[in-house]
Amino acid sequence: MTMAPRQGWRRLRRAFGMVRDGWPLTWLGLLVAAGCTAALVHWGLEQIDLVLLVVGLVGLVLVALSVLLVGGTAALVRLALRRRTSETALQLECGHPTRTDFSLLRPWFVPLVRIGWSWLEPQARVALRRSGTRWTEEVWPLRRALCDRIVRRFEVSDVFGLARVRFTAQEKRSVRFVPSMGALRNIHCVRAMAGGEDIPHPEGPPEGERADLRRYVPGDPVRFILWKVFARTREVMVRTPERAIAMVERTIAYLVVGPGDEPAAGAARLAAQSGALGSRWVLGADGSPEPATDRARALELLCKSGEVDEAAGGSGLADFLRKAAPGGTTRAVLFVPPRPGPWLERVAAALRGAGRVAVDAVVCCDGIEAPPGKGLWRKLAYGRRRVGSGALGKPVAAAELAAVVQALGAARARVIVVDRTEGRAYSQASLRSLEVAA
Repeated sequence: MTMAPRQGWRRLRRAFGMVRDGWPLTWLGLLVAAGCTAALVHWGLEQIDLVLLVVGLVGLVLVALSVLLVGGTAALVRLALRRRTSETALQLECGHPTRTDFSLLRPWFVPLVRIGWSWLEPQARVALRRSGTRWTEEVWPLRRALCDRIVRRFEVSDVFGLARVRFTAQEKRSVRFVPSMGALRNIHCVRAMAGGEDIPHPEGPPEGERADLRRYVPGDPVRFILWKVFARTREVMVRTPERAIAMVERTIAYLVVGPGDEPAAGAARLAAQSGALGSRWVLGADGSPEPATDRARALELLCKSGEVDEAAGGSGLADFLRKAAPGGTTRAVLFVPPRPGPWLERVAAALRGAGRVAVDAVVCCDGIEAPPGKGLWRKLAYGRRRVGSGALGKPVAAAELAAVVQALGAARARVIVVDRTEGRAYSQASLRSLEVAA
């Protein structure tokens, strides 16, 4: 299908939606009007049935009255919205309900009429609260966002469901939905290492270790495996040639957009605001070609990433690593979603081509749903919870999380899983049990 027919279909659907929303009668109202007309004309007037005559007449009067009241109230609401202006910026935190300063007069003087509205842009759930003679809104942001307008969808209807009018209204206002940090209090990020001198200065600090260790990857010689470390920690570690290293104050971090990425955005916000990235850091995110180096810019960048399509997640990571780590010897921290998606293949490819960049992948979730039929201890270990029980988001399935952990581990990333609702990190033993269970 070419671009012109698609635009034509969109315009046709938009026009049909406007006619449907502006048409005052509902399907119930049409059915009642048709039935009452038939009762009034056919049985009431032609066959002189006084009962049906009265029923038909009363029904038509009720439908006409509902249409007049609903239409008049909708016109009054539109007039009130045109006179409303607001220049104050609105900043809300996702996952927490907050009352805004937007309100409408309750039409107590108009009987049988109800007023309600919702947010179309940005994404938020709205609950109406009574405040004297007015309706106020309590907004629950669903996804981080950064925009300059609010699009509301209003609905005016009668209590019988006979008439209804819907319309949208825009309010020019700076809105920022920041990601929630949940129960997370601190995130420990390993600082970057850079090549140092072969022989350190005698008066300098003794930085570095006498031996360099790393996790085993397929292809490493078996003779380099540290079996004592394996017996104590159950992690296969190998000895690598020692090199002189020195601490680097600059840390690079990146937020990857994907399915269920709100916990990852909250963890990235915590790392940037709490100083976990060090005194000098660079934070990038999908959807922003220019990275952030201060807290204000980082928060704006994280909010803006909520507008990126999930299908484009991870598309800017490779370019970010090339620019932020030109030497190829540094450490990067990735904040990634817990569910697989198009982002996973792009991130794995970027990590394989990152050279000597050591990567810590922080997989963030809102709880893990234990595999079915695996026993009570797995449900307790992974913190299974029901959707809608007060958690910030939906828990991730164990199989989905295991697929992400395995793919990132195969790309030679050190994987860390954190739970935003519980505020804790899962150990390596729990991750291995998760992979076996899935």
